[in-house]
Amino acid sequence: MNKVSKIKTNNRNKPTLKNIADMLSVAPSTVSKALRDSTDVSYEMKMKVLKLAKELNYRPNRLAQSLISKESKILGVLIPDLRIPFFSEAARGMYEEAASKGYEAIIMVHDEKIENEKKKLEFMSDIHVDGILLNAASNQNIDIYKSMEDEGIKCVCWDRRVEGLDCSSIAIDDIKASYELTSQIIKEGRRKILYFGKNQEISVVEDRYKGYVKALEESEIEVDDNLVVYTKRNYDDAYSKMKYLIESNNEFDAVICIGGLVAYGAGSAIKDANLSVPEDIILGEFGDNEILSRLGIPFYTVCQNPYTMGKTAVDLLIKELENRDKNKAEHIIIESRVLYRNFQNSHEGNKFLISSS
Repeated sequence: MNKVSKIKTNNRNKPTLKNIADMLSVAPSTVSKALRDSTDVSYEMKMKVLKLAKELNYRPNRLAQSLISKESKILGVLIPDLRIPFFSEAARGMYEEAASKGYEAIIMVHDEKIENEKKKLEFMSDIHVDGILLNAASNQNIDIYKSMEDEGIKCVCWDRRVEGLDCSSIAIDDIKASYELTSQIIKEGRRKILYFGKNQEISVVEDRYKGYVKALEESEIEVDDNLVVYTKRNYDDAYSKMKYLIESNNEFDAVICIGGLVAYGAGSAIKDANLSVPEDIILGEFGDNEILSRLGIPFYTVCQNPYTMGKTAVDLLIKELENRDKNKAEHIIIESRVLYRNFQNSHEGNKFLISSS
């Protein structure tokens, strides 16, 4: 059995630069230079190194290279929940754009849990990512975000900004979007509009509430605290809270949900109560979430252009990596629009009829 076969069969770890050096009886630095096509190494030696590297299926250790070059060409992407199409579509925009610019994107999910987010951030730091596209679970890990900036890891917030963190961001104008969504529902003649999902954990929820209040006040509709309901950002809590509201005979003729899973839970409870949408209750949500189409009911939605947001976030982060001396944070607003999705059964099959508000 020759040396190449022995390495392939006996060594569980992938071949290293030192393996090649030992087999050629040269210094590891010589192999490194040969692989980098350095002029310090003869043509004959380069050919020997390349031939053996190919036989061994040798691949450079990117982590080791990053320690030397101070650049890994890896971007970390932090996602709240891949079940929601908005986030998965944004992630697709990110990894496609990163690849086109010579970067790898590592996508990690925190499931809206602060401890999960902390572990993912620490892992990203350990593998020396160049930068992080951050969609935070809350503001509670802000010390970690700041320490990563101190390490030289650039952060760009997308969709959700982090209060107190001086970094660039990309998002829609949530106040404007919520104002337009609420105003559209008011135009439908609804006056008792439930704001469903209020909490203070992330800034977008507060901004969406501000837009809701602004639209009510402009239409001279009093803000009723009984129509502002806290929910967790998941299906089960939204379903149980909506079920309770309906069974308690609370009066409302529309509901604006902070996101897709909340809207899915609320819509399911409304359907299970044999209420009609939109005749009894108009449903509105953020994210243009196809998950809601499973219910087969019409709804208003804010389209946030997630694919464009993802691509633009990568471009912004790479620009900052290439211009590290730039101190001023940049905040990009992505255009959003209110759509009406009407799920209908017809002889042609299920389809969506979409019109801009």
